[in-house]
Amino acid sequence: MDNTVSMNIEYSKLQAGKNPVFFKSLGCKIAADIYLPEGFDSEKKYPAIVYTRVGTQVKEQTGAFYGKKLAAKGYVFLVFDPINFGGSDIRIRNHETMHNVMPNTTDAISFLRTFKFVDRDNFFGLGLCGGAPYICNVALGDSRIKAVGTVVGNFDAAAGLFGTFPKEMIDQMMNVAAEAQQKYYETGEYEMANIFGDMPLPPPENAPQPIKDGYDYYFVRSGHDTYPNYTPEYPTTNLLYETSLSFMYQAKYFTTPFLVVAGENAFTKAMDKEVYDLAKGEKEWFEIKDATQTNMYDGEEYVNQAIDKIDDFFKKYSK
Repeated sequence: MDNTVSMNIEYSKLQAGKNPVFFKSLGCKIAADIYLPEGFDSEKKYPAIVYTRVGTQVKEQTGAFYGKKLAAKGYVFLVFDPINFGGSDIRIRNHETMHNVMPNTTDAISFLRTFKFVDRDNFFGLGLCGGAPYICNVALGDSRIKAVGTVVGNFDAAAGLFGTFPKEMIDQMMNVAAEAQQKYYETGEYEMANIFGDMPLPPPENAPQPIKDGYDYYFVRSGHDTYPNYTPEYPTTNLLYETSLSFMYQAKYFTTPFLVVAGENAFTKAMDKEVYDLAKGEKEWFEIKDATQTNMYDGEEYVNQAIDKIDDFFKKYSK
């Protein structure tokens, strides 16, 4: 496998802001964007952040929103599409699995560290919502990451699923997913379905608030019309997302410096607090007043508070 991609990049063509790049992982081409600071000079050294995006998203969504803001703080910021998403190689479109995303994240770290302008001693990880357990699980055994920040971390996918959707909907999703897995095994074929199942859209008034917030973000503010590489449809083999994705049970071993940014009204707040309490290393808790889960995706007044805190925290662990 060719791991020399970044070494062949013409540094003179890199510029402040967004720079599309590719790297290899698990034999696949991974599409990524590197955000570079204003006044970027490839002969200088910059602190760097690898970002793991919200589950099911593409790199143009929250990754771009946070990338621009953290590049403005002086960081080199990398966001990537895991296998099956966006511009990366596709096996089953939008199939989300930790067995892809975790090695993709490890390879993203290796890739970014090959750039001559990246300060390897000031190298950090950041994960948002479902991206939080990915970066934390990787950092648990990877000392290249000097500190980790998470924002409204969905640290227990099973709890997030079974605690959000009505039982009748979950039972239906489980049955459909099981049959779809069997069909894919036997035929290699799969079908796509709306992640909200048969629920009318927009969701009814009595729908759980996280579902209504999700609809508002993924269909109204940040959907396919805005980001053509994104789709709210997922393979029926994957309707239950990745229920084994968790950091609850590993957190008690976590000693990497750790910032947990929670939203006062986010559905993940209790999970954030549990993981924070379990973590054994140096850590900080930062709660943003009035913030919901999706406020922390693209709400300027809320995200700006998170960005300032992330910057302050990472600076504490800069050499």
